[in-house]
This record gives sequence, structure tokens and C-alpha cells, in this order.
Amino acid sequence: MSEPASATAAAPVRRVRFAPGAVLSKDEVFGACQTLADAGRVLVRSGDGAEADGLCSLFVLLEERLVAG
Repeated sequence: MSEPASATAAAPVRRVRFAPGAVLSKDEVFGACQTLADAGRVLVRSGDGAEADGLCSLFVLLEERLVAG
């Protein structure tokens, strides 16, 4: 089956603007860190060391950017 014409039409290009910072609750940060750590362990066990290193780098970046509010 082919897709409807509206599904294949290109979406208009929009510019995205990001705020200079993001505000997360303590629970959101702990959840994100826990998820990164869990995913990293799974990747290491499955032999995907490069992918695990990428998650570790993201975890470290997040940890370094934490500030007390």
C-alpha cells in the first residue's frame, strides 16, 4: 500500500530557538542519570563499548552541569 499524499509531502522548515538553560526537578535529574547508568551497563554487557562510552560522556556532562538551586 502506498502512503497518502499528505504523509509524503515535505514539512515546512522551521527555525528552532533554544533557551540559554533548562530547569529540571531533582527527580527528573536523578531519573535521567539513573537511566543513563542503566543503559550504559546494558551496553557494556552486550559488548557495545563505544556506545557505552557515549552514554558515559553524556552522564558526565549532565553531572558537571548540575548546580544547586
